[in-house]
Amino acid sequence: MRTASLHRASGAMRINMPVLVLCGVLLGGCSSYSVMPKALPPVRGFDGLSLSAVSLLVVNAEKDPAEQDILTVKQGRSGFRGNRQAWSKRLVESLSRELAVRGARMRSDAPVVLSVAVPEITFSETRDQMRFAVRVVVSSSVGWAKEYEGAAASSVTSTGSMQAEADKLAGLALADAVKKMLGDPAFLVRLGSKQ
Repeated sequence: MRTASLHRASGAMRINMPVLVLCGVLLGGCSSYSVMPKALPPVRGFDGLSLSAVSLLVVNAEKDPAEQDILTVKQGRSGFRGNRQAWSKRLVESLSRELAVRGARMRSDAPVVLSVAVPEITFSETRDQMRFAVRVVVSSSVGWAKEYEGAAASSVTSTGSMQAEADKLAGLALADAVKKMLGDPAFLVRLGSKQ
């Protein structure tokens, strides 16, 4: 009877080991890891989207260069930190590239200026996966604003370096937000596109 109980307990330890390793990496001592999104991958799809009639400039609206704690969805500490200004800069680069690839002209004297900001970054984990989510605010110089959310998750057990995985997921979450913008008819109309 006692042996069976010990066997079940050791099985539970094996199942929860990835989570324990993650907690140890993130919360060991008082240190935390600063997450920096990798270069965002190209957004797939939207092959028929033409923005050749659009002329605009995309700028970073985040002004605070300080690192801040990335909180969990329950507002607890995740063990990660992030610089929202740097994250927003990556977002500006990706959105500008994706618009230009589809024919938009990016000019400093453009009639429309889009300001982007990343006011919220959250982290969550379960036994099986870790996930980053971002809330992005896009505002236009012609008086329009909208929020988008991007997210990316991966299996905890499949990760090699937890830090490298966090950087990768951060970039994928931002790329997901860009994809949602390109798929939003209201966003495209505000750019001047009739798509």
